[in-house]
Amino acid sequence: MPDQESLLDLVFDKLASDDVPAETAGLVLAAYAGEEQLAVALAGAEPDLPAPSERGALPRASLFLDSVAVAGFRGVGGRASLRLTGRPGLTLVVGRNGSGKSSFAEAAELSLTGKSARLSGQSISRAGWRNLHDSSSCQIQVAIRADNTVAPIQITRTWRDTDTDPDQGTCSVIDGANRYQDLAELGWLDALETYRPFLSAHDFGRLMSAAPSELFDTLAPILGLEPITAADKRLMHARKVIDDRLRELKDARDGLRSQLATVDDDRARKAVTILAKRRPSLDELDALLASTGETAADPAVAACQRLAAAVVPGTAEAAALATALDTAAHQSAALTASSSHAAHQVSQMLDIALAFHADQGDGPCPVCRTGELTEPWRAQTAEMLARLRAGSSDAREASTGLSRAITEARTFLDSATRALPGDLEPATTALGQPLADLREELRKWRATGQDATQQQVAEQLRSGYPRLHAALAAARAAAAEWLQGRHDAWREHAAAVQHWLGAARRASQDESASARIKAARDWLKSAAEEIRSARLAPFAQRSQEIWERLRQESNVELDGMRLDGSSTRRRLAFPATVDGTATQAMAVMSEGELQALGLAVFLPRASADDSPFRFLLIDDPVHSMDPSKVDGLAQVLADLARTRQVIVFTHDDRLPEAIRRLQIDATIWEVMRRERSIVELRKNLDPVRRYLDDARSLAMTADLAEDVRRPVVAGFCRSAIEAACHEHIRRVRLRSGESHASVDALIDGAGNLNQIVALALFGDASRGGEVLAVLNRRFGSWAADALNACKDNVHGSARGSLESLVNDTKRLTGSLG
Repeated sequence: MPDQESLLDLVFDKLASDDVPAETAGLVLAAYAGEEQLAVALAGAEPDLPAPSERGALPRASLFLDSVAVAGFRGVGGRASLRLTGRPGLTLVVGRNGSGKSSFAEAAELSLTGKSARLSGQSISRAGWRNLHDSSSCQIQVAIRADNTVAPIQITRTWRDTDTDPDQGTCSVIDGANRYQDLAELGWLDALETYRPFLSAHDFGRLMSAAPSELFDTLAPILGLEPITAADKRLMHARKVIDDRLRELKDARDGLRSQLATVDDDRARKAVTILAKRRPSLDELDALLASTGETAADPAVAACQRLAAAVVPGTAEAAALATALDTAAHQSAALTASSSHAAHQVSQMLDIALAFHADQGDGPCPVCRTGELTEPWRAQTAEMLARLRAGSSDAREASTGLSRAITEARTFLDSATRALPGDLEPATTALGQPLADLREELRKWRATGQDATQQQVAEQLRSGYPRLHAALAAARAAAAEWLQGRHDAWREHAAAVQHWLGAARRASQDESASARIKAARDWLKSAAEEIRSARLAPFAQRSQEIWERLRQESNVELDGMRLDGSSTRRRLAFPATVDGTATQAMAVMSEGELQALGLAVFLPRASADDSPFRFLLIDDPVHSMDPSKVDGLAQVLADLARTRQVIVFTHDDRLPEAIRRLQIDATIWEVMRRERSIVELRKNLDPVRRYLDDARSLAMTADLAEDVRRPVVAGFCRSAIEAACHEHIRRVRLRSGESHASVDALIDGAGNLNQIVALALFGDASRGGEVLAVLNRRFGSWAADALNACKDNVHGSARGSLESLVNDTKRLTGSLG
């Protein structure tokens, strides 16, 4: 993995070259340093920022695989060992399906990583992780050799009989004098995850089925950008927290507006208006909350306030006035019937007559027309008037008292009416029936006009005013209750507004922090893409080279490999062209091409220079490949084997054949599975020698009857001749430029042994009838006899020495090859 310190240096260099503002640069470095320092920076304090480093990457020892020993696991019953050379080179482990070869690859992966791609999850294979025939001693032992060490590191995983899951095994590690119970002590876990030296069939399948983000995550670690990715995640999380608070604040504002809209209060309506703005004025809202009381802008409020403030005399005062009026009226009535009253009336007439005489002088009486108003009359009348006035004072006082009582009563009626509020119509809805009752009593009260009699006025004071007073008290109470309810409703919501206001003032700082984080993330993402592209370039180039070797006759041309996007939009992309048309490679590739692409993607990762693992295990890479691509794969593996220990597991004979034909130096192990999962491994040089060795071994087995051995030995000999012819045909025709597909079709078209030999001798399978004569002529009669003996002995119709048959077949295959 590229050194993290050098990555930090790159970040510093790019911050300087991009002339990033100090505030943004500080936030980037704080996020790089960790969550705690980022929090310090966002709080406005000085974080403890990292400094550029002068250290380089620490050297790592190169690790090679010495051996893999398996017992009781998967297809292997009794203990079997795959012994390897702990150095660069190519090793093939071949065997038919079900032979147990892949069990060694899975065992090595499980031993080193603690898990296996094939056995992960709920796969069907997971149920059969123990061998069916020998599960009591389930154990895997892997030997890893480091540079310049004598003894290899022994890693052993053991399962008890009661263990039911591959994850339950115990691990022991022996590294010289050191003993560990966990592979983590070796410090390999991160490198195993990053460079993963195992390429299984599951890995190839992932290229076709995995989500783009999974492939991105598989390759991204080799670039060593985790610190930048982690810094971006911290910034993203910090901004999410802030944005969530801002979103919650907006949601709270919308909810607050909805609640306030239901409050019948001027202050609530003003608050709704303020909160409806895109950026509400917090100062206006603060001033509104600080205001005391409620304005009378609302007519209903004003009417209720007037009514609640109305003050009128009590009912006792009205009752007292009514009593006084009745008393004055009674006294006046009593005096009206008395002499005093009559004298008072006479004195009034005489007083008028004297005034008339004084004004008109002597003359006839204007009333009776018979008497004369003269000076003697005036003197006599004035004397009489004096006597009458002395006797009428009680009557005058009674009359004056009644007049005064009536005046006071009418003044009370008028003042009580004026003390009541004027326009109460706006409060109709708010007060309802109490206001209706008050209006009715007011109507009755005001119906007593100036022409009302003393008795009517007294009755209004005595019975009408208490009804009016009671109606007014009820209406005032209703108005006060309504005003108090409005005030309480506002007070409750005012507390919610106050709480929101405090959060909004804090949010102004959040908005600033969010903008700062966005600037830091924008720069960091741009920088990460640039650094990522630079670091990915050599891997992409190597992938391109591998694809060019593997593609052979494919018309898909790759245009590099890219890691695009980030977060939830990250993906591994393969731009390509097909016959000049741009496309995405994976959308148009066949299964065999995807297999080749999988190798082109994963091999550069597994063979990265920074990986300490100099070995690479590849399981079944030939699956679905065209014959032409198998040659390309052989060449790619040969290139890798110059600096890596490459171990390939395959059931396909085409790869070993291509390795031999292309004369690539390789060690080939053949895996054979006997009854009850007994697995054997033996060196395998080429199919011709393998068939001849098997034939010779069986020919010399005296324990079997010859009639039993003969057809089997003849079959091995025949297979050796066919294999020699196949290798000759492929070598000649492929070197002449023919395609693998056409050569394979030609071989498949040769129906019998003579036709196969004819194809090798003449290049024409139809000349099978000439084969025996040509063999006699070129090599001698023994050659034709050996060919016939192979055919005849297969059917048990010939006799002769089996050892001679094997020897003659060996001579013939050497001549045909």
